[in-house]
Amino acid sequence: MAQWKSLATGTALSLLLGSTAAWADVTAEQVWTAWTESLSSFGYIFNSTGEQKAGDTLVISDLVMSMTRPEGTFDMNIAEIRLKETGDGKVTVTMSNDIPIWATTTAEGVPPVNTTMMLRQQALEMIVSGVPENMAYDIAASELTIEGEGSGADAPTEAKVAFTLRDIEGAYTLDTSAGQTITADFAASTLNFTASGTDPDTKGLFDMTGSVADLTSQFSAFLPADTDMNDMVAAIGGGFYAEGESRFGPGSATVNFSDDSGPGSLVTSGDGGLLHFSLSGDGLEYGVEGGLVTASMTAPDLPFPIEFGLQNTSFLMSIPIAKGEQLQNFALKIGIGGLTVAEQIWGMVDPMAQLPRTPADLLVDLTGSVKLIANLFDPADVEANPIPGEVQDLALNALHLAAAGADLSGTGAFTFDNSMGFPMPKGAVDLKLVGAYALMDKLSAMGLLPAEQSAGFKAMLGLFAVPVGADELTSKIEMREDGGIYANGQRLQ
Repeated sequence: MAQWKSLATGTALSLLLGSTAAWADVTAEQVWTAWTESLSSFGYIFNSTGEQKAGDTLVISDLVMSMTRPEGTFDMNIAEIRLKETGDGKVTVTMSNDIPIWATTTAEGVPPVNTTMMLRQQALEMIVSGVPENMAYDIAASELTIEGEGSGADAPTEAKVAFTLRDIEGAYTLDTSAGQTITADFAASTLNFTASGTDPDTKGLFDMTGSVADLTSQFSAFLPADTDMNDMVAAIGGGFYAEGESRFGPGSATVNFSDDSGPGSLVTSGDGGLLHFSLSGDGLEYGVEGGLVTASMTAPDLPFPIEFGLQNTSFLMSIPIAKGEQLQNFALKIGIGGLTVAEQIWGMVDPMAQLPRTPADLLVDLTGSVKLIANLFDPADVEANPIPGEVQDLALNALHLAAAGADLSGTGAFTFDNSMGFPMPKGAVDLKLVGAYALMDKLSAMGLLPAEQSAGFKAMLGLFAVPVGADELTSKIEMREDGGIYANGQRLQ
């Protein structure tokens, strides 16, 4: 699992580069103690060659922050941190411009991946204020860069990546009056990134560059007191939560690649979007929304570029994580709107333009309730219960698929009887299909669908559906208590 590394690394950088306003006095020692105690709760171990107070400045020399998990290790080395008391109850913080980081990720059956990174900062300005149990950090930096290089222990592939944030502003608060309550806000004008990799065995390589504008994010979390964050079940039971949202503006990326067959490229651009997440005793939720995206790809075996566009995309997953006798809700939503492809691609399959070039759409919206019999964050519990929950009901709130002039839509709902050891569904789905006959006729005329197969499909639709208009069919598919499957009242099985 990679969650521990993302959460731990992000928290470490937030605290070291952290941020918000002031109202009382703090000392350099109090700031340093707050950092070490907070990061220790995530599993960090601290070692340094010395901590020395020189007048109004506390100097931390050759600091090494380490973390070891079953999923791997993480080490960060900061040559010097200087915490200077300003005389007005605040502390300014400066640190080395270059901070090396080492990480190793391990997984069963997969060779370890070793990563070396360098965090570089320019014009970092940080002020810490507040009171010892409720500190606030204000930060601004002209530039922050993370450069990384990694390779698998038994694999020849090597990769390099670099991310550069510019015009950074942030705010971070840490309230330790009861557990740890963390809030953070972040903004940057641009994110530039590069990545490259080579594979000596296949002689393949890739080189990527890109940028994203107008990045913002908000994050909040609560860590219960005296809780081991390695034990997520106990932490969540104690009230742990984390939630955040990130937004990003217009962006673009270019990838050039080559192998034995020749060179190729992929160029993409987008209007931006957002992602959000939350984790607590109420469950885990993750969502993504995106605006207009266009892409164009060339490859050695393609006679012309492959181009496509999307007007919008969306994804939402919400699931419970804690076992209990009470029913808990879940949801899954997938949306793809306005998918278009270049005329050259249409021309390959439909040179006479018999099919409509209308954009394609897909929407699936599911909700339901489940009784969990295992804690999803407890590996032993999940291993003991391979099927960790019993679905009680499921609703198809919306189904919509439109492409090439045909349109399928539907709604439905089911309940499940789990008393026999496996879920027995009962319920129905109402479907509506428009334009199917016309689409099959055109595919037959184009030679893509043999006439006998088209006739067979039409006969099958006649068994499952009822005509209600010109090339318009409806159908009710039912699953009843007797175990039978019915279409429009007629038993099929």
